[in-house]
Amino acid sequence: MAIQARWGAGTLAKLAGGASLAALAMAPAWAQDTTASAQEDAIVVTGIRASLEQAADIKREADQVLDVITAEDVGKLPDANVAEALQRVTGVQITRVFGEGQSVSVRGLQQVRVEVDGRTLLGWSARLSPPENDQLGRSSGLDSVPSSLFGRLEVRKSPLASQAEGGLGGTVNLVTPKPLSFKEPTISVRAQGVYSENSDKFEPAITGFATTKFADGRIGVMIAGEYQKRTSTTQTFERNNFLDRNYTAGGTTTVQPTPVLLQYEQFTVDRSRLGLNGAIQFEVTPEFTITADALYSKLKTGRRQDFFAFRLPTGANPVTGAVVEDGMVVAGNANGTVTTAGQIRNEPTESFLYGLNGKYESDGLTIEADGYYSKGTIDQTIQIITLQGTAAVPGAFDFRDQTIPSLTLGGTFDPTDYASYNPANNGVRSNRLRGLLEEWTGKLDVGYETAGGVTIAAGVRYTDLHARSNAFRSQVTSTREEIEPYLKLVDAGDFLSDIPGTFPRSFLSTAPTFDYVFTRAQAAEPNPDPNGRSTLLPNLQRDYDFSEKTLAGYLMVSGEGEIAGIPYKANAGVRIASTRLSVDSYVNVGAVSTLVTDKNRYTNVLPSANIAFNVSDDFLIRVSGSQTMQRASIADLAPSTFFNATNLSVTGGNVNLEPPIATQADISFEYYTGKSSLISGALFYKDIKNFIANFVTTGVDLDLDDQGRELTFSRPENLASAKIKGFEIGIQQFMDFLPSPLDGFGVIANYTYSDAEDNAGFPLVAVSKNSYNLVGLYEKGPFSARLAYNYRDEAVFEFSQGRPSFVGSRSQLDAQVGLDITKNIALSLQAQNLLPKKSATTEYSNFNTTALNSYALSERRFSVGVRAKF
Repeated sequence: MAIQARWGAGTLAKLAGGASLAALAMAPAWAQDTTASAQEDAIVVTGIRASLEQAADIKREADQVLDVITAEDVGKLPDANVAEALQRVTGVQITRVFGEGQSVSVRGLQQVRVEVDGRTLLGWSARLSPPENDQLGRSSGLDSVPSSLFGRLEVRKSPLASQAEGGLGGTVNLVTPKPLSFKEPTISVRAQGVYSENSDKFEPAITGFATTKFADGRIGVMIAGEYQKRTSTTQTFERNNFLDRNYTAGGTTTVQPTPVLLQYEQFTVDRSRLGLNGAIQFEVTPEFTITADALYSKLKTGRRQDFFAFRLPTGANPVTGAVVEDGMVVAGNANGTVTTAGQIRNEPTESFLYGLNGKYESDGLTIEADGYYSKGTIDQTIQIITLQGTAAVPGAFDFRDQTIPSLTLGGTFDPTDYASYNPANNGVRSNRLRGLLEEWTGKLDVGYETAGGVTIAAGVRYTDLHARSNAFRSQVTSTREEIEPYLKLVDAGDFLSDIPGTFPRSFLSTAPTFDYVFTRAQAAEPNPDPNGRSTLLPNLQRDYDFSEKTLAGYLMVSGEGEIAGIPYKANAGVRIASTRLSVDSYVNVGAVSTLVTDKNRYTNVLPSANIAFNVSDDFLIRVSGSQTMQRASIADLAPSTFFNATNLSVTGGNVNLEPPIATQADISFEYYTGKSSLISGALFYKDIKNFIANFVTTGVDLDLDDQGRELTFSRPENLASAKIKGFEIGIQQFMDFLPSPLDGFGVIANYTYSDAEDNAGFPLVAVSKNSYNLVGLYEKGPFSARLAYNYRDEAVFEFSQGRPSFVGSRSQLDAQVGLDITKNIALSLQAQNLLPKKSATTEYSNFNTTALNSYALSERRFSVGVRAKF
């Protein structure tokens, strides 16, 4: 083990806290050089080297364990996507949807708080797989906001008592530029064309930024915006699982995990993204500044998908001639049910964030008041027409073949002939989901630096969070004649063309239109009381109204001085957070829906301490200890139930979830070998209680499905305690010691090891044991280039019948080239996902890579752009 058991979180936490408090007690009468002000004074930098230099300066002066990415120029982070920029940070891993980074995990934990300037940006984020209500956490996905709106990305790996709680793994803070930080008026415009390989489309991305000051530099105004459009294709094998089935032979019954569903699916996704950000600052006096700002983001995602599915029977002896490897049935013959469908899905989402801040600093006294309103909305619609085979179809499957399982159909079934199908029961379906998230937050912080150089800070923060979800669904079994005009033959050359293997590539699907599906379904099942919401029938089992009120306060002491001639700076504090929540939802028994209210409340005491020793001018050691917590996502807390009749899955929440608590400790080392060069390392340990994971079971529920079919149930539970221990190492180095032009070369390399297990010895959900980044750089004169490779190991994503299911290892290679034509004009070329098969997402059961549950292949993207700055 990289970290021995004796390096427990409690021991190191006490060490950090004791050292911090002792150091603060010894602090001499020196004025504290706070990093808060240093971080607020943005410096406009240009180029790769300058951005790395600024990031190193911020990390060096930070009061906590912190990693930073800064923009290479105004509105120019190294990647167009925030998550993909963050994956270059040591210890950060990302999750992609539709080929774009969406969310991050820090040191193996996906429970990460995401902020914009310390505030919550609420919103929805799309997912490739069900449930249809998607990912409803406590912040917008990182794919919903363009990266050009931000000047700096911060990853906080240890907390300060003064910072909002809510990040079990850490906190990501997206920092917007402020107008008073610019020395002179600045205008920047960039135009790009983005080409997606499989979609064969060349589409625009346009960004703009402008800022100026007047009234003798006391008033500043800034506005920024970006518009992107992209059409992408994702090729998948989806929605399978391996569940226990009974096999009887010779009077003996054995249980073998057996595949549930072979579903081959292709998505075409059309996404357009608009982001706007603006700020006004007024320096009322040299001591007092008022800032008003706003951020708006709109993400429109439309997708068209076709699938062919073969569902295996669920009774005894479902597979004949079964081939068993590592305890799993991976090949054989079965009489299965065939379904095909075409689906159109639109989900426009919007996020709003309005804030007002006032800060006063004078004679050691700092008073800061901040208030904001955050809002996220969604209005999702789904139209689907499903066909089902007229009878059971014999099929031979083999999971050992090539990339995804092979499927050869027998008998007289012809997948391209309408005579082989009937309209599925309730197969014409129209869904609508209307959702609202909104949060009002106010906070007050007061700090005073004593004559002895010690700063005492205290503050209070109140948050009122509200979430509402209203679902509607009408469905009908149409006649063959009605559906016939909407039939569509999927061409073999266009379906999963980049995935080898033998499976139905040409089959009859459908081409639903909104006018037909919506009109037909609502006529069959109209809403008796639409009340301005939807004329579709309410799907009350998915509805909820969530309310959460949080009151938090903190006390923190910080200062700096010397111990045995070694300079240090330290802080120690405690944060107390009280949470009250209630959820209104419906419980269905047969045809009767009853409104119920569930409540929960809890209080958490979260101590933290950080101390940094400047052993030399260039070498720094940090020790930190703390407790952090993460409230469960809203979707996990809402006890509503969603039954997906297409894949027979049932998902829902659990209002009784307790927040996971992590007791954690860090020791980190930072050696600054030059202005933009750095060698760093860290040891970390987390002891987590009440860890949340989805627990999957199977059964029959006639209230949900009157056909009595076997359903797969998935609900979150506080399943276990867990421990994570590991280390990070990183190097950031330009080859300044080489002769020109070789001195323009540089490298960024980092590696993270996370060893995570729960108390039953199972690996922890979403934790990859090994991950690393390798980035080659070159910058000399007007030319710059970057080649970036990212890798992460497999990780558990859920448990099915007590067995872990994994997301497989993946890697990605990206490249960028830039050329400054003049001082004000620059060209850029980018290539993303150059090795798509290496970046494909795979999911499999119980350590067995042959037991495949899903496979998703994304495409290459290329872009060319021109940028002007004045």
